[in-house]
Amino acid sequence: MQGRPLHRLGNGAYVSAAPLAFVHIAAQETSMIALLELGYELCGSYQTRRTGTSSAYQVEPLSSIHALADFATRNPSLRGATKAAKTLRYLADNSASPRETKKAILLGLPMMYGGYGLGIPRMNYEVKANPAARALTGKSCFRCDLCWPEAKLDVEYQSRESHSGEEKRIEDSRRTNALASMGWTVVSVTNDELDSLVATDAIADRIRKHLGKRSQVRVANYHSRKLKLRRQLGLPIGYD
Repeated sequence: MQGRPLHRLGNGAYVSAAPLAFVHIAAQETSMIALLELGYELCGSYQTRRTGTSSAYQVEPLSSIHALADFATRNPSLRGATKAAKTLRYLADNSASPRETKKAILLGLPMMYGGYGLGIPRMNYEVKANPAARALTGKSCFRCDLCWPEAKLDVEYQSRESHSGEEKRIEDSRRTNALASMGWTVVSVTNDELDSLVATDAIADRIRKHLGKRSQVRVANYHSRKLKLRRQLGLPIGYD
């Protein structure tokens, strides 16, 4: 095999590196969505039982899209390499949580897979603050959860844990105003909204209009495909 498929643990013991493990799992996994979620986790700053540990956040990524793609390209004869390579077109580096991953997959996947067809965003993308924004917030840069840089669009996941309390609300407001002063649009998505099909539809429509994308549906049974994707992601399919 080309590249560095194994990590040496010592005493003659080795373990598969993330790119090799991803290809091996791709050969066995029947669900593209499950494989995508694994890919986001490997390339993100969080870990779950999916990668063999208890939940952890703000950790170093186990891999990157570049590393996964390079290994699959250099080892095309490996079972699962072609499938892994095809999946990578819908991955993004730097997801910070499973919920961010689910949101990126929902919004970004093509409609044929039940997504909203908005294109895979950049995740936790760094935007440098201009002098006015720096004066307003005291920050030199802002990290955008889901970002379409060319459209100056930041979609923020407002989790209950990280966005509670008056002090945090003030900080979020200053951040939003600072980005707005730089020509950016900030769209917030709460935990409850992500769990609601109707709310997610409305948010996706707003993003679509901002991106200048057509809303015409060109795939059969699109509603059924949306419901299937939500089920695969473990999200409710109710209309509340």
